[in-house]
Amino acid sequence: MEAKFKVGDIVRIVSNEIQPEYVGRIGRISKVYPAYNEKAGESFVFRVNVGGKLLKGVASDNDLSLITEGGNDGKV
Repeated sequence: MEAKFKVGDIVRIVSNEIQPEYVGRIGRISKVYPAYNEKAGESFVFRVNVGGKLLKGVASDNDLSLITEGGNDGKV
C-alpha cells in the first residue's frame, strides 16, 4: 500500500479536531508514518507543518487534500 501523500507535498487542511483554527490553511507534509486500524486495515498518518509550525497530532488521508506534489521550493 502506498501513502496518498509524501514528504514535501503541499496540502490544504480540510479537517482538524485538535486545532480547528487551521482548517482551510495550507501546509507541507513533514513526516509520513505507517498505521494500522482494525476497521480500515493498513493506512498512513501525516505530520503537517504550517508556516513553520508543526501541528499537534497527526492527520489522516481524509483530513487533507493535495495542492502540489513535493519538490516545490516555495515556502508555506
